[in-house]
Amino acid sequence: MRTFAVALAMSAALMLAACGGAAPAPLPTPTQAPVPTSAPLDLPGTELLGAPGIVISCDHGADAEITCQTTDEGQRIDVRSAASTYARWSLRSAATRTPLKGNETLALRIRRSGQVAPNLYVVEQSGKRIPVPLTRHGLADTWRTLHIPLREVKDDAGDRLDFNQVAEIQIVFEWSDMEGSVEIAGLQFVAVWEEPVTISEATEQLAQTLSLPAGFTAMPLAGNLRALTQIEFAPAGDMFVSLQSGRIWRLVDQNGDGVYDTRQLYDSGYTEVVGLLSDPQDGAVWIGGRGQLYRTLDSDGDGAADLRELRIDGLVWGRHQNNGLEWNPDPDPFTGEAGHSWIYFGLGSTGDLETGEGLNATVLRFPRDGHSLDDLETVSYGNRNTYDLVWAPVPVYLAAPDGPTAWQLFASENGPDFNDAPDEVNHIRWQHHYGFPSQFGAVEPATREGVPFSSPVYDVTAHASADGIAYVTNPAWPVEYRTLYVALFGEVFSPDPVGHIVERVTLEEIETPTGEKSYRGVPSTFIAGLDRPLPLAVAPNGDLVVGDYATGVIYDIAYTP
Repeated sequence: MRTFAVALAMSAALMLAACGGAAPAPLPTPTQAPVPTSAPLDLPGTELLGAPGIVISCDHGADAEITCQTTDEGQRIDVRSAASTYARWSLRSAATRTPLKGNETLALRIRRSGQVAPNLYVVEQSGKRIPVPLTRHGLADTWRTLHIPLREVKDDAGDRLDFNQVAEIQIVFEWSDMEGSVEIAGLQFVAVWEEPVTISEATEQLAQTLSLPAGFTAMPLAGNLRALTQIEFAPAGDMFVSLQSGRIWRLVDQNGDGVYDTRQLYDSGYTEVVGLLSDPQDGAVWIGGRGQLYRTLDSDGDGAADLRELRIDGLVWGRHQNNGLEWNPDPDPFTGEAGHSWIYFGLGSTGDLETGEGLNATVLRFPRDGHSLDDLETVSYGNRNTYDLVWAPVPVYLAAPDGPTAWQLFASENGPDFNDAPDEVNHIRWQHHYGFPSQFGAVEPATREGVPFSSPVYDVTAHASADGIAYVTNPAWPVEYRTLYVALFGEVFSPDPVGHIVERVTLEEIETPTGEKSYRGVPSTFIAGLDRPLPLAVAPNGDLVVGDYATGVIYDIAYTP
């Protein structure tokens, strides 16, 4: 997709995870009551309101008033404060036995009345603190539990706190005139943010509006995942979903009934995530975007990543970036290495018609044990912005779909935004050049194919934004539907509606003028009625899984004649 330029605006509310803002002016330290003698406190997992060793205090500047009291429900704060001053509620741990790791989530049960919009601060022992605007996390007049992942607490420069030194939580009324109250019924750091997966009636109705071929049905697997960018299945069946905002959710079937019933925040705090890959060999999850690639791991099995290792840093990005991730088949079809040895991904161009630096506008691969840019290898060139790719087991003889197969690499590619050149779906072959920025669409005349540029499988309608790509082999599906699928996100800069569908691509084998085997494709509409289809995946049961970026709904597409 086109670096999500307009999509960023569509999901602005989801992009506030950085919790930034202008650096606050220093405030005086609240006057604390004498620290009681008590046993050290375990910060993770402890309800802090009323816990032994917790000190609560309030203070204010000139021309402000604040009253804090303990109630049956917890804490009540009444405040009147002008923009030129402040009023502050503070909760401090007198002694900490088990500090925070930094991957916890602050769960705050809270409501407000009147005109108040306070900031929450997480404060180190040194006094360093970072603000979190509570209204951006859902502070309202009704009781709500606000969840604030600590990895999302960072300043404008991206710097985070030393969370094993966290000693205080503050709620500060500042920067504008405020008068009203805040009530707090719970405050704790939870190791894993976990909540039920619910399918609303509205989501069920959305599924009914989709148009599919006869015999196919769409069943919603999950909702409330707006701005989702990738879907990835782990070998055990857990479904990982990345959001553009930098969160990664793990959806789990806790009771084994075949339905995802629980979701856990696996990781968060990334600027943007467009690459997501589960490692079948060791359970790691690879996460990519904005010029970086991380390897993460849930080493203690609680559902959240506690290890994070930066493997690539400094990929040049601009208008586009590094995108979807894919393991090689075993052995690698290009160079023969055994096992899942290489991660394949596209790195887009830095401009609309400008390539950028040496690695931009390519398909790359990275070894699983790699640790730097020097470990990258270029697979193909002239790929303006490959959003996603898939290794597909294509029948050696298309007329014999149940016969032997051979692995083929296919990739989606976004065409330019400001002319009418097509998007593309490409059959990626080793060291081929696919034309950008000189050649768009099919090479003409066809006798020039491969000298020097290679043609796409098919030209996608200009501005349709060819993005998610998957290959279905499900034996329960009719043979003509066991093929390649491409999600068309739809126009971003074009005034004319186009896309908003999932296409089925019927492949035809060709021999190029250079004597190589390749494919051409005939597209047809498979799913219509989607808002912004983006990620595609294949479920463990072989069904096609489709994510709608705009509605936040994930659908399972099954054949049920």
